[in-house]
Amino acid sequence: MTKWFAGTALAALSVAMLVDGASAQALKGPEPAPVGQSLQKGEGVRIARDKLMRVEALERYGEPGWVADLVAEGKLPPVKDRLPERPIVVDTSSVEGPGVYGGVLRHVSGSRPQGWNWAAGNVLAWGGVEEIISQCLVRNAPAWMLTAENTEPLPQLATSWEWSTDGHALTMHLLKGAKWSDGQPFTADDVVFHWEDNMNDPNVAAWGRPAAYGEGTKLEKVDDATIRWVFTEAFPVTTLYQMGYQKMCPGPAHILKPLHPKYNKDATYGSYATALSPDKTPWVTMGPWTVTEYRPNQIMVMRRNPYFYEVDDKGNQLPYLDEVQYKLSTWEDRTIQTVAGSADYANLEDPSLYLESMRQAQKPDFPTQVIWGPRSIDWSVLPNYSTVCGVASDRDRAIRELNRNGEFRRIVSQGIDRQALGQSLVRGPFIIPFAGGLHPESDFGSPDMTVFYPYDLPGAKAALAKMGFTDTDGDGIVNWPADKGPLAGRNLDINLAYSTLYPTDTSIAQSLATMLRELGINAVLQPNNTELVNLIDGCAWDWVVRRGDRYAQAPIMNLDYLAPVAANRPEWHRGTPEKPQELLPFETELVALVRRIQSEPDAGRRNALLRDFNRLQTENVYQIGLVSVPAALLIGKRLHNVPAGTPVLAYGWGEDGAMRERLFVPTSLQGTVPELAPRTLPGVR
Repeated sequence: MTKWFAGTALAALSVAMLVDGASAQALKGPEPAPVGQSLQKGEGVRIARDKLMRVEALERYGEPGWVADLVAEGKLPPVKDRLPERPIVVDTSSVEGPGVYGGVLRHVSGSRPQGWNWAAGNVLAWGGVEEIISQCLVRNAPAWMLTAENTEPLPQLATSWEWSTDGHALTMHLLKGAKWSDGQPFTADDVVFHWEDNMNDPNVAAWGRPAAYGEGTKLEKVDDATIRWVFTEAFPVTTLYQMGYQKMCPGPAHILKPLHPKYNKDATYGSYATALSPDKTPWVTMGPWTVTEYRPNQIMVMRRNPYFYEVDDKGNQLPYLDEVQYKLSTWEDRTIQTVAGSADYANLEDPSLYLESMRQAQKPDFPTQVIWGPRSIDWSVLPNYSTVCGVASDRDRAIRELNRNGEFRRIVSQGIDRQALGQSLVRGPFIIPFAGGLHPESDFGSPDMTVFYPYDLPGAKAALAKMGFTDTDGDGIVNWPADKGPLAGRNLDINLAYSTLYPTDTSIAQSLATMLRELGINAVLQPNNTELVNLIDGCAWDWVVRRGDRYAQAPIMNLDYLAPVAANRPEWHRGTPEKPQELLPFETELVALVRRIQSEPDAGRRNALLRDFNRLQTENVYQIGLVSVPAALLIGKRLHNVPAGTPVLAYGWGEDGAMRERLFVPTSLQGTVPELAPRTLPGVR
């Protein structure tokens, strides 16, 4: 008997003993987690890290002819002067080869940009917008292509790095001579401003926080193109992954600094967060394209950044595509339009569309490639554990204490029929029950990494009664026990928030409410027509239906999202800068495991620790897992250089994993989708 199974057996025994006095029905013990049939076909691209991207000065550089005309007219510096001293050279031999310039990529987003100040936590519209606009020190998403001998993050704004002998310092070399899209220099000052005045300022709602880098971590500027990290712990190697997507992605300090209250006595933190509204275009970026036009609820147009720092292996400045369009609609419409051929890219992640999409894909004139990946998307119910954040009443306090009770979480979990829930979304081999936690269908996964408690409604009802929750007024909902003060005798009502932006979230929330009512719990539905980020940050919620994705699929990059290693993590257990979380005993163990993973240099041992982490959190039903599904990448057939096997989600979302800057449309097909702003560049008249 393994150590984890012994632990779960004891847990099962304790609940059985708990129930025994009230009923002959005992909660069923753990069973092997369900395994699904893979839908993946063929092998994907595999390439060495230093071949996929390298940093090198080449003898010559190319650019589109119409951009060269602007240079000749004196409206733009020559391409060699716009590139860094040593640009990042991107391989094209692992795909179809060097592309041709011109053409359009059409996206659809179901979200809307809050503004362009991502340093202050603005949402940029998701759907791959963030990965274009906010470039980071390192790049993770294309790492799914790397061969096993080196899967370190890829270069982005930082091109190389080395550890000190004692492992307490990491020196990073930045893109020397690189420029923002407005032609201003990118330097170490941009990075230091992001770290000191955004991530380290608790008044700024930055995506990344310093605690994820270890207590006492400092960042210093060595020179304009060099920075040095100083760590308390030796060799915190996984910190490198924390410098990618949304974490260490500096904004343009020459624009942001005058808006920050530290440097502007007339500014407030509120004004800083909202100063850069979406209509302020062209926005300044280091990315391959930047927004040049924004029409609310209609479209965002992005044009190529003439200062982008990548070239292909022939020296041609990337991107190949001159324009990216983002239609602003719904996430459901993204899939519908891509299947219809009026958009080019969608992550097929709405199960209700799976069968129709597969049927359409059988037609010879279907305009889209369909690439299935592993089961990397899941839904869970997150119970709010916080006792120090968002607690405004005795009721709130009582609900939080219930959420913190492991027996209660297990009762709720075993009162949900996951199989029926999945089949209500789509029939067939797509969906499997999900225990919560990390995904077994991943690079580190294994069947024994999950403690799965099966559906057992009679046992769950009996265990709930043993806790004192019985239906005393005959309305089908259990009532609070008599010793619960002001709540005594009241129905057990728990608010269940979800986002209506995603049809699957709505379907799941409504089905859950029905199932939980059978258990005797009244889930009060709280639909939100926006993303749940602000709701969760406000901490005033009981339960939320949450789709888990990259945190569970590639946890090495998001360790701070998994356990309470910082005041604002994880989403379901927040503290405040003044009051840290009150950890449950198993959470203390989870934090310790995360700390060990952060400093473990061997990938094999890191994966073993991750599996230990998952056994511990699923044994304790840290989140109430629901169902897990595969996702498929839908991408227009007119686009070339799509890497074989591109997953919707691995080390990042497929938009960045596919490396859009090297996608191209053959010249003969470019006229089928016209550019909205041909022969224009941001800020160039």
